[in-house]
Amino acid sequence: MPSPAAVKESNAALSLSYVPVAVFVGGTSGVGQAMAEAFARYLGGRAHIIVVGRNEHAAADILAHLPKPAADEAAGWTHEFVPCDVSLMANVRAACAAIRAKVARINFLVLTAGYSSMVNVALTSEGLDLHLAIRYYQRYVFIRELLPLLENAHALGEDAKVMSVLGAGRGSPKRPLDLANLGNTVKPRAGRFAVANRSMIMSSDYTDAMLAVRTLQPGLSVFNSRLQHFAARNPGIAFTHISPGVVRTATLAHVADFEGLLTPLSWLINWLLPFFAVSQVRVPRRSALHVLICL
Repeated sequence: MPSPAAVKESNAALSLSYVPVAVFVGGTSGVGQAMAEAFARYLGGRAHIIVVGRNEHAAADILAHLPKPAADEAAGWTHEFVPCDVSLMANVRAACAAIRAKVARINFLVLTAGYSSMVNVALTSEGLDLHLAIRYYQRYVFIRELLPLLENAHALGEDAKVMSVLGAGRGSPKRPLDLANLGNTVKPRAGRFAVANRSMIMSSDYTDAMLAVRTLQPGLSVFNSRLQHFAARNPGIAFTHISPGVVRTATLAHVADFEGLLTPLSWLINWLLPFFAVSQVRVPRRSALHVLICL
């Protein structure tokens, strides 16, 4: 990993001859917010930035504080918000349609929305495992639906890059893939921690494979070819999946919401977690800056 000084120097040298279009899914908090802010800062606000998320109030505050370009550089830039609850794929497709109506190309698609819980094993109204919906499926849909706009950017000779920020390499590549339970909905969903943990591991495995970071399991050519086609079939577009570690956000306080006799354990875990997480106020200086250099 490059040193903080090298990261700052590289990011400060960021200069584009065109006004880039950058979409930050999950950009209203955590690493997504920090990346959007850092991106705008290094370009002096001269970018078309689209923040996608649930919290419109947070988005308005973030966009209001992004730097604005000088008057002689004002053409083509804008900073805007597209609402989306990424747990439902219908919402994701609607958000993609809204984005396509706004822009004809995308240079940077950054996917940071995530979810982690040791106890919540709910299925969404669409019948998907909640963890997989937020951690994997929405990433797939965003990339698939917005791929033509990335291709348009590449055709113009501009940057065309996709970055997923989740748990790259944190899955279990040596564990046999359960082809009978790819969606984590078939097996008895008793034992909430086991189900939730399985979902989080699966989502990391799947996203690694989808972005061609590594192969899940030798011999699974059909499965891998389907998931790796984004990178394999689009050599002009850069796909990256990385992990900045645990980030201290509001959702971190609900990772271990146990009930009943286990409530004290919940208090202890939720109290300890922030000490192992990256403080959100340090994200722009550490996580986001190291992530941004990968773009």
